[in-house]
Amino acid sequence: MNRSILFAFLLLVVCSACLKDHIVDPIEIRQSSYTIPGETFFPEGIAYDASQGVFYTGSLGNGDILKVDVQTGSSSLFASGAAQGRATCNGMKLDSKGRLWVCGGTQNKIYVLNPDGSLLKSWDLSTFSATGFINDCILDGQYVYFTDSWNQQIYRTGVADAQPGDMERWLTFTDQQIPYTPGGVNANGIVLTPDGGYLIVVVSSTGKLYRITVNSKAIAEIQLDTPVTAGDGLWLEQNRLYVSRNVTNLIFPVTLSNDFLQGTVGAGFGNNLLFNTTLAKAGPYFLVVNGQLNRRSGPTPPVLPFTVSRVTIP
Repeated sequence: MNRSILFAFLLLVVCSACLKDHIVDPIEIRQSSYTIPGETFFPEGIAYDASQGVFYTGSLGNGDILKVDVQTGSSSLFASGAAQGRATCNGMKLDSKGRLWVCGGTQNKIYVLNPDGSLLKSWDLSTFSATGFINDCILDGQYVYFTDSWNQQIYRTGVADAQPGDMERWLTFTDQQIPYTPGGVNANGIVLTPDGGYLIVVVSSTGKLYRITVNSKAIAEIQLDTPVTAGDGLWLEQNRLYVSRNVTNLIFPVTLSNDFLQGTVGAGFGNNLLFNTTLAKAGPYFLVVNGQLNRRSGPTPPVLPFTVSRVTIP
């Protein structure tokens, strides 16, 4: 064997060993249902960390955030709402640094937490609008975007730096662009297309979807064959958009055209869901939050314990 062949052989062996060291078996999502303790927790948002095999969910009732192990189902308090000045908690997402971005709902605030659960920074958005409903968020490599269900605007701040900067009112729009229902839950779930070119937003009150071009901020309605009313959390896989429709207790797939301007709504799926709000993908499953927000007031109490369900993606 000459030196060139020997060198190539040794390089192949070394590279193969390196690859083996970096192959990580996927963490098994063992539970079909995950118990969320507390009689008034009313979970809403969810974020899944595949590297640790844990998900985070927050309380609409007191702003607490729990960390739940997907193998054992054990939960622990990740961040106290009272200690961090957070009375309520809606959508949430993890960024590439392991920080958790949290929507403060009708408190009209936004929070970002360090990987250990400590508060890194918060923003009070009353300087932009006296009241607001910060409902959901989505990240790319540079920014995180937030919907406001009461005001016709989308907020944005940078995520690339160690210390997040100021929050900006990145986009404002009119009723001609995205109609809002007064007093209703309007712009809610938000996702980013795989190429990063568009944001897709669902308006819960009308069941309409809108495509927002990131570079130009142009807005276009996505033409659907049937509305996805009560659309809450969203998840996008290539051209398949999954819409968690809370009052239906089901998740609906929407097949989108390549330009994301046409959509065909498929049959709903999911078992034993209870006013399902947001969802996160974990391997071949969705982890779906059973928020039961329709039982927060009135004569019908929530079904206890609160849960997050494992739903097989068809």
